[in-house]
Amino acid sequence: MTVQKAILPRKMEVISSDMPPDVSPAQVTLRDLLHLARVRRKVILGVAMLVVALVTVVVMQLTPMYTSTAVIMLDQRKSNSAATDDALTELPSDQATIQNQVQILTSLELASRVVNQLHLDKDPEFNSPPPGIGTYLRYLNPLNWLPGRANIEAADHGFSPERSAAVHKVQAGLVVYPIGLSTTINVSYQSTNPYEAAKIANGVANAYVEDQLESKFQTTQKTTQWLSGRIQELSKQAEDADADVQRYKAQNHLTTPVNGVSVVDQQLRDINGQLVIAKANLAEKQANYSSLMSLQRTGQAANSAQVISSPLIATLRAQETELNRDIANLSARYLPSHPKILDLQAQKQNLEQKIDEEVQRIVESVRNDVEGAQAHVASLQGSLSQLEGQGAGQDQSSIQLTALQSAATSARSMYEAFLGRLSQTQDREGIQEPDARIISAAEPSGQPSFPKKGLSIGVAVPAGLLLGLMIAFISERLDSGFRTTAQVEELLGLPVLAIMPEVNSRKASELAADLVVSKPTSAFAEAVRGLKLGIQLSNVDRPPKVILVTSSVPGEGKSTIGISLARAASAGGFKTVIVDCDMRRPATIKHVYQDYQKGLVEALSDSIPLEECLTKDTMSNAMILPCIGIPPSPSDLLTSRSMENLISVLRGEFDFVLLDSPPVLPVNDAKIIGRLADTALFAIRWEKTPREAAASAVRALMDAHVSVSGVAITRADSERFRYYSYGYQDYSNYTKYYSD
Repeated sequence: MTVQKAILPRKMEVISSDMPPDVSPAQVTLRDLLHLARVRRKVILGVAMLVVALVTVVVMQLTPMYTSTAVIMLDQRKSNSAATDDALTELPSDQATIQNQVQILTSLELASRVVNQLHLDKDPEFNSPPPGIGTYLRYLNPLNWLPGRANIEAADHGFSPERSAAVHKVQAGLVVYPIGLSTTINVSYQSTNPYEAAKIANGVANAYVEDQLESKFQTTQKTTQWLSGRIQELSKQAEDADADVQRYKAQNHLTTPVNGVSVVDQQLRDINGQLVIAKANLAEKQANYSSLMSLQRTGQAANSAQVISSPLIATLRAQETELNRDIANLSARYLPSHPKILDLQAQKQNLEQKIDEEVQRIVESVRNDVEGAQAHVASLQGSLSQLEGQGAGQDQSSIQLTALQSAATSARSMYEAFLGRLSQTQDREGIQEPDARIISAAEPSGQPSFPKKGLSIGVAVPAGLLLGLMIAFISERLDSGFRTTAQVEELLGLPVLAIMPEVNSRKASELAADLVVSKPTSAFAEAVRGLKLGIQLSNVDRPPKVILVTSSVPGEGKSTIGISLARAASAGGFKTVIVDCDMRRPATIKHVYQDYQKGLVEALSDSIPLEECLTKDTMSNAMILPCIGIPPSPSDLLTSRSMENLISVLRGEFDFVLLDSPPVLPVNDAKIIGRLADTALFAIRWEKTPREAAASAVRALMDAHVSVSGVAITRADSERFRYYSYGYQDYSNYTKYYSD
């Protein structure tokens, strides 16, 4: 009876080297990951320690940075003395306005003011350009080789490279952001010097408050200048009107008022009164329109009270702020040419166009109000003219005098109104207050804000463990070797007769095959005895005598298995011989350390008797037929009649004949010798032999009609093999049975 499988399973036809045949990605569970962490713990811990060490070195090498923060609040409280002037409005508290103030705080203009005030352009920390490839590439330009040329060109254009470098460095280190939904803004600056960081943060905050005051003073001065010019015109008009009245009285000898009041006269008085009010209203609207036009000519129409108070403008500015935030977020991840950024830029341009259109509409609305007021004045003047026509029968002199007096009164009223406005503006100019105040000055920080050494190293620990787990998982998946007996049996269709453990000898001269004799109770010796028993039971009815020991590729331990089997069999009382059939790379001599003079080649040549070519093993009763020289054509010798006769003689004289053959894949010797053997033992190195190579070698043996009794897995890591085969169970008690 035989347990040899005659037909290979279908899994030998298609082999994947990327995934073990018994594990698929969909089957990976938490238990598998825990098992992986246990078996690959050295890799995981090594990677984790490496990551932590690298992070620690990098963190320790980084230059510490210190951050100081000043806090600014937009103050909405207004003094009563300044609340009556509509020409100068206070800042609103909406988010769009707060974002505008953030843009002002981070502008180059404000950074330039700070550089001037703190004289940072003289500080070497700020006026030296940062090291980079651009610094070295500029020296490749021959124009820069001339001494002082760059400075001469900069001076000709009124540009200072040192000051520009300082301004940009201040702007680069500045971080400004609002706090939640409040009107409070944080102004932070980061520097390698904590005192420098606090000084610049406070400098930016103070420069912002001063900028607000200067902006208000400039607006007040412009308003005062315009009102002064207008008052001069109105004063001259009032004087001319009074002079006309006095001149008309003198010409018409009107020294006393006209007695009696008619209906027409009463209407004339009423219309005159309305005309005065209409003209005053017209003058006020003209003043507002003139102020708005003045701001529009300077590009500041959006800051006028009419525009700021528009709900639509507020909505559009809120949308513009949202777009700016989206553009800033995308710009941190994409290039400026990215389609999303281009789309947002187009939306922003469209939104700005809408804002400009709305501002223009407001300007047109104010202009229409002026035209309406003018039309109203014209209408009243027309009514006045009509009434004057109706009163043509009345004393023309009295009517004309009344008209002149009304004109004089109107001119005087407008003059007094503008004079009062000028007085209010001049009073407010002396009590200007900024719309923001510093509620917390920046202080030097005692601890660096960057890098966070403890946090970085703390994060590196789980990150290193995770990276180590990933590397272990990838290496586990990419491994193409055999780890379990189930993998071998499922893929090759052959039984696993024994698992040969890895031998870590303390003596350099001690080989694994020596343990069969020197340590018969060791785990390796026990595995060899199990392998011998498996070969005998592979065919109970007709136990094999001539056994071929081979493998797919070199270095899988077949020669060690052959010598170990020979020694184990001889120790059991069997007459055993091992024949080194690897005429290309003989390995038996290396394992037994004997000085051989004659061997297989000499025995096949019939020049020397077989008995003289056989040598007894020094550690057992087994006989050895080594291969001393390398013949010109090993294949011809193996296929010769002499080789068949030699095997036939050995079969008759010995109980076990072990044939140590070359690997299957490099040469055809194993397939040739296999025809002379009763069965073959196939060696596979644990975790190292590629599955494709093993499958190809077994297929080649079976194609050559070589019967393979089973597989011996060699050099298996005992602990890891038990893990792959049995999981987490503790099999450490097995070692009590061995004397390793």
